[in-house]
Amino acid sequence: HRFWIGDRKESPAIELLVSAEAIFTRSGKQNERLAGLKPNQWHNLQLTLYLESRTFSGRVGQPESTIVFSNQPFATGWSGTIDYVALDSRARVGAALPVLEIDNFGAQPEPIAPVSTTLPGIAVAPGQPDPAALDAELQKLIGQDGDFEWQADGTPPAKPWNAGPNSVVKVSAAAQSPYRNIFPGGKLGVQMPNRGEYDGLGLTLARKWSATSNDVLYVAFDFRCGDQKAGGDGSWRYYIGHGSGNSAAVELHFNGSDFFTRSGVTHDPVAKLRPGEWHQVQLTLNLKEKTYTGILATPAGSTRFAGTFATGWDGTIDYTFIDSYGHRPGVRPEIDADNFAIREVPFPPLNAPALAETEAERTSRRTRVADLQQQLSVLGGEVAKDTRELKALLVDGPCDMTYGVVEGTPQNARLQLRGEPDRLGEEASRGFIKALGGGSLPPDTKGSGRLELAQWLVRADNPLTARVMANRLWQYHFGRGLVATPNDFGVRGIAPTHPELLDHLATRFMQSGWSIKAMHRLIMLSATYQQAGLYSAGSNLSSIANGKPNSDALATDYAVFERRRLSAEEIRDSILAISGELDQTPGRSHPFPSPVTSAYSQHGPFSAVYDNNQRSIYLMTQRIKRHPFLALFDGPDPNATTADRRTTTVPTQALYFLNSSFVHEKAEKCASRLRSSRPNDIQQVELAWRLTTGRSPTELERVEAAEFLAAYRTELVAAGQTDAQPAALAAYVRSLFGCNEFLHLD
Repeated sequence: HRFWIGDRKESPAIELLVSAEAIFTRSGKQNERLAGLKPNQWHNLQLTLYLESRTFSGRVGQPESTIVFSNQPFATGWSGTIDYVALDSRARVGAALPVLEIDNFGAQPEPIAPVSTTLPGIAVAPGQPDPAALDAELQKLIGQDGDFEWQADGTPPAKPWNAGPNSVVKVSAAAQSPYRNIFPGGKLGVQMPNRGEYDGLGLTLARKWSATSNDVLYVAFDFRCGDQKAGGDGSWRYYIGHGSGNSAAVELHFNGSDFFTRSGVTHDPVAKLRPGEWHQVQLTLNLKEKTYTGILATPAGSTRFAGTFATGWDGTIDYTFIDSYGHRPGVRPEIDADNFAIREVPFPPLNAPALAETEAERTSRRTRVADLQQQLSVLGGEVAKDTRELKALLVDGPCDMTYGVVEGTPQNARLQLRGEPDRLGEEASRGFIKALGGGSLPPDTKGSGRLELAQWLVRADNPLTARVMANRLWQYHFGRGLVATPNDFGVRGIAPTHPELLDHLATRFMQSGWSIKAMHRLIMLSATYQQAGLYSAGSNLSSIANGKPNSDALATDYAVFERRRLSAEEIRDSILAISGELDQTPGRSHPFPSPVTSAYSQHGPFSAVYDNNQRSIYLMTQRIKRHPFLALFDGPDPNATTADRRTTTVPTQALYFLNSSFVHEKAEKCASRLRSSRPNDIQQVELAWRLTTGRSPTELERVEAAEFLAAYRTELVAAGQTDAQPAALAAYVRSLFGCNEFLHLD
């Protein structure tokens, strides 16, 4: 592999070659070995560039084992500018290269700290306590807080514990375990209630364990099932593994009467439970073999069990919790839990001598812990203040933030055998569709290939692109294309109704320099476009039989301009315009949350609707979720190209005009506009019809409007509403928004 840094016009200042065994520097045609490398191990490479002398020095290796080199010359053809860095495989063409992983790239004018696997320490001002030392002493005193003795009675558990979302778990003196073989006697445990809603309690462990570093781990906790007045068949889950529920090593389940183990993907009963009786679970986890053994013990006896790890475990142990996602749904019994522990040596049995701690020792320890927590709280407040200031600087920044893309490193792809990414076949060179006359890109192509693709699509001997675009433009204006399958011009598509017209339009499109504006002008000034959507005695007889339009003839003759329903965007824009609320200013950026303060994931993706009074073209469009209004009225699917929008008529569209807060608000604005510009009901109804349908109402429609307004006002007055007049007019406007004549265009 080749790593280089220099001018983006491919004028390297430094070229380094990386193989599985060594790293080299290239100078002209000569390669000089800098250091050896070890396969499957991470290495750190640091370079110091001296731009004036055109030399560089550096070091490569691992902590406590680095090789230093110096006075290496820059490439002779370097232009003098450094604004680009790249990693590619041009060092060797046609050869199989080793897998190369790269991380933590940085470039800065200040020296970089030597390679290390630990974070650099934070400088502490003279006389100020060291937060790291205070935290280390605190951890030594309270450990993981597995016995909850450093929590506050009657409150949700605090750090290092965390309650699940909307969980009502609380620390309670009534939940103290009686067992003393793992922790000395205490006063607090944790309690979760008898109910069916979600509850949970989790703990991030002080360190990570994995199969590569540990053979065996020992885990323990105490629990009892209590109140079952609301039911107790639903089960609780005990989890230990990686992360909060994503990668379990061991899962145990228990409800008001039974204790279960999970082995692989199955759940097996182990023993019966007696409500109100404390039980202790001790687990021995074999991380290498992915198996476990355990004991469920009470003073009266114990039951042994064993199993295999869950199939999805990824090899890391760093989190444990109890929550309500057991293997049996439903209402769960109340549980008390206490004495959570995990360590690398076995625990004493339940009947071992109790661990003792005198009251004086306990008081002394509590006093010191309180002092440490107070100091850390003060320091934490200062850190929080600095963090807020930093986030404000990052969020606001010196200028507005925008998102952009840059060119990556172009390369050929390799076929994936049977679609498996780890089974690579022969290399497929970049190029264009061979079935359409395409070939491979020239080997000296430096960019992504998009420019070459555009040139290939619009070449003079390729009429397909022009035909497709001309058909799309015709479809945009007439609602249906000359080719009824605009996404398929192949053998499975439908033949054009007017092939000569399609060829004429495609030719004019190419002759105009591919000007879309010129094509709009050509089509809209044509006699065909200017035909009415009404049938009259003088209509084309070939398109009309027995006084009715012949649908087959209409499909080919375009005798009339077919009625169409307004698109989703047109409906919304029309409502805004009629209400007088349309904001005609150009759209600007949406108020997206800052990437500094927001974190999104696969299971928590970004989703938002930013409503405004601007044209619908400025509504935010996101791929994973359509805007609710556009989705209801057949707006396009943002996950795919939509060649031809379908038109549906469903009850929820009518309900939208009855119940939508948007329609209610704009109808009220329109009613206010009518009342301010016209003095009485008759004139207000007249203006309402002209705004919504473009015509005056008939006599029957005037009578019906008067009856509607009178009846609506009577009902509102009977209901005690004081502003019956504007509310009735707004309701009438909503009825016009939902009528066919408003929603369709002739």
